[in-house]
Amino acid sequence: MSNIGSTLAKAIIFAGGIFAGIMLSEWIDRLLAKQEQEQSEHDGNYYAQGLQPYSHPPSDEDYQAKR
Repeated sequence: MSNIGSTLAKAIIFAGGIFAGIMLSEWIDRLLAKQEQEQSEHDGNYYAQGLQPYSHPPSDEDYQAKR
């Protein structure tokens, strides 16, 4: 009986981990989609004003490559 109980407990823990992973991935997906939408709206406003979207400053590697 002990083996059945421990196997059942492991299965429940495993299912809980799967559920937590799914919930976490859904939350991250919504967060990234929201940020993407905000960036798209921001860029759209810049384009409407005739400006270019924000670009990140060049990295050290870019600086070294230009030399």
